[in-house]
Amino acid sequence: MRKIKIRENRWVGESEPPYIIAEAGINHNGSKDIAIRLIEEASRAGADAIKFQKRTINEMYTKDFLDQPYLKSYAFGNTYGEHKKYLEFSNETYLELSLYAKSLNIEFLVSGFDFSSFDFIEHTLQVPLHKIPSPFITHFPLLKQVAQYNKPMVLSTGMHTLEEVKRAVEFIRPINNQIIVFQATTLYPCPNNEVNLNVLSTFKKELNTLVGYSSHDNGVVIPAVSVAMGACMVEKHFTLDRTMIGPDHIASVEPRGLELICKYSKVAFQSLGSFEKSISVNEESQRLKYGVSIVSLEDIKKGDLITSSNITVKCPGGGISPIYFYAIIGKKATKDIKKDSIIYENEIL
Repeated sequence: MRKIKIRENRWVGESEPPYIIAEAGINHNGSKDIAIRLIEEASRAGADAIKFQKRTINEMYTKDFLDQPYLKSYAFGNTYGEHKKYLEFSNETYLELSLYAKSLNIEFLVSGFDFSSFDFIEHTLQVPLHKIPSPFITHFPLLKQVAQYNKPMVLSTGMHTLEEVKRAVEFIRPINNQIIVFQATTLYPCPNNEVNLNVLSTFKKELNTLVGYSSHDNGVVIPAVSVAMGACMVEKHFTLDRTMIGPDHIASVEPRGLELICKYSKVAFQSLGSFEKSISVNEESQRLKYGVSIVSLEDIKKGDLITSSNITVKCPGGGISPIYFYAIIGKKATKDIKKDSIIYENEIL
């Protein structure tokens, strides 16, 4: 598939500008006010969409896992369950945020992590695409549910082998062929030497899908590089302040960084151009100015032979190309040619 439709007049894929997702995730720290500011900054930066996350805690985790002590410096509760519950918005808050994003003309997306969350995201929020987080691309029952919504599906692939990714794509494709596979490395932040953007080429070849990049690196350059390597979507974690308490802030960019990612990614796309090597319309005049031609080294009389000792190569262009330097030796001048003059095709025979 070369293109996938996201909304009316917005496609992703071949010859389409990159779709930039500002990944707010849980960087709102449980505050609706912070979430609103994140939406505002993402819109101002030029992102196509802002994305949050939704979990149904008891459906997603075992009780023992939720009850374990959580002693991280960025914890929002004494147990893992309390921490996760603190970072979850009510359904009403998601709806409010969705409407606010719409008022700022930025797409509102939410990643689901379980059946109930995806059901709410699809039927209540009515998002244009669905993102499957890395841990769940082997959760075939969940993949089946989301595939049946018949909307574009983004698969993040951190912590998984190519074989596992292939099996997920093969499972989804008979139900829904609108698939975009993201290269991702589940490290926060991800060192540059573990980003592995070359995998994008592997995905295109082995999976025959569109590809994208989920950026956990700390910079603003690598997302643009991913666009140059074929990513049609870029997802970047962002925050208002990287020093805030919370697990994902350290692997995020602040608003200025998001703005630069949007700018650089679009520049990277614009620079790709055509697969055909040709002379652009704007280059034609430059070719005359900076090009080279065959030029006379001395006065050449009509009827004189062209030899390697009476011609050379100089700027500008417009005359006989030096490609034919040796081909015209032995030919005759059809008119007098003054010394240090460009030689044209009609002047030799």
